[in-house]
Amino acid sequence: METVKTRGLVLKEYEAGESDKRLLLLCKDHGRIFAYARGARKPKSKFMAAAQLFTYSDFVLTTGRGFHSVTQAQVIESFYDLRTDYDALTAAHLIMEVCERTLLEDTSCDDLLLLALKSLGHLSKQKLPPIQVIGVFFLRFFAYYGLAPDTESCIVCSEDVEADAFFSVEGLVCRLHKPNYSVKLSRAAVFALRHILKGELAAAFRFNAHDSVIKEIWDASQMLWRCHFDWKLKAAEFIQ
Repeated sequence: METVKTRGLVLKEYEAGESDKRLLLLCKDHGRIFAYARGARKPKSKFMAAAQLFTYSDFVLTTGRGFHSVTQAQVIESFYDLRTDYDALTAAHLIMEVCERTLLEDTSCDDLLLLALKSLGHLSKQKLPPIQVIGVFFLRFFAYYGLAPDTESCIVCSEDVEADAFFSVEGLVCRLHKPNYSVKLSRAAVFALRHILKGELAAAFRFNAHDSVIKEIWDASQMLWRCHFDWKLKAAEFIQ
């Protein structure tokens, strides 16, 4: 049997057998891993805390006969407080859904793991509006996959687009070249978009904006999702 030591975020949990759980983990250096946590549903299980959705833990896994089993687990962060706010909890479910449905097998996704952890941390602290956190998550998610839009100038004529800007799947467009499928952005939203995509991840979440600007950022991120992926996100319907 092979032993794997890793840190992992629980993206999804499934009931298995009478008292077990099957966990979908996003793991450092390993990416997507399914693992069985035997007895994790028992009240006194040593795996119970680490086998909860949203929990980030140190894991020791053994591999045999084509599947992983949890042999040790120590919680690093449970993000417990996000469960006390409905909007934060909904946003957290959306992050898990995106990661679950876009991860590739046997592919390291450390940048995506860090993005998810930063997002969950801000949701748990509840100092930023959940819709702001999740808007930043989506835009940085697209940057991670090499799908970030161009925000410097109009992608058609290269003119400045700080005023009367429209957001298309490729990037910002001026009023004269507005495509049929686009989102209108205010000057403040353009600045926020550049801040989110061009800076360091730690700073991307930190900006002050009116609710209407945050809503513009959210609408732009969802337009990108619809253009690049052919399925609806269930949790997105409840983001406000």
